[in-house]
Amino acid sequence: MVKNYLVSAVRPIRNGWMDADSTQLYKDYREMYEISLASFRRFVKEPFESVLWEDPVDDNESYTKANWKEIKDLWHREPCNIFWAGADTLMLKPTGLFSDRFQEYRLFNHTDPREINGQPYYNNDLQYYPHTMLKDIWKYGDDLWAQCETHPDRNWGFDQLRNNAMFWSQKVSDPHHPEMAYQAMNMRNLDFKVIAWHDQWNGITFDQAHILHFHASRGSHAVIDLMKKLSDRT
Repeated sequence: MVKNYLVSAVRPIRNGWMDADSTQLYKDYREMYEISLASFRRFVKEPFESVLWEDPVDDNESYTKANWKEIKDLWHREPCNIFWAGADTLMLKPTGLFSDRFQEYRLFNHTDPREINGQPYYNNDLQYYPHTMLKDIWKYGDDLWAQCETHPDRNWGFDQLRNNAMFWSQKVSDPHHPEMAYQAMNMRNLDFKVIAWHDQWNGITFDQAHILHFHASRGSHAVIDLMKKLSDRT
């Protein structure tokens, strides 16, 4: 039997988030996680078990490495599908996360910049590791860490670059699914102009989105308020 896991992490960061004190941000993300998890429990069509990793880490780099290890260990422990959703994500409508729709390791939608070296560049705050993905992708992901220590984005952004390399190394016929990761990076209210800007950026309308990603390290209190408002509406 294949199990389904919805996983996330909200970890205290000893040296601060992006070299700034992260105490309040940690508390805010912990509150966001509870709102996010409630939305997934409400709308995910398949049964799943939720997992939250909370062990403290030193910095952003060790945060991403710890999450990678936890995800990889869980996937190899038993036949399972793993969907990673950051704490600042919110599900808006009934959605199949763990069906056979996606057979490969998955990212879903652009981030900023939208391309790097002519290749689409996707956000990694929503990821899917199905039980059917190739084991070679795990090895490739491990091998890429060798570039981390000398990379200019070592402490911020390297993991997303690594995940993109993993994703695009596969033969994926339908890579783009913005409805699964509608980027709400500047959405802190539901003003018509704000939504219109995000619709244009994402290439779909807000009412087509199944999952929102708020990029909540900027304006975390406003994101909490908006997540609550949207949860009450749906």
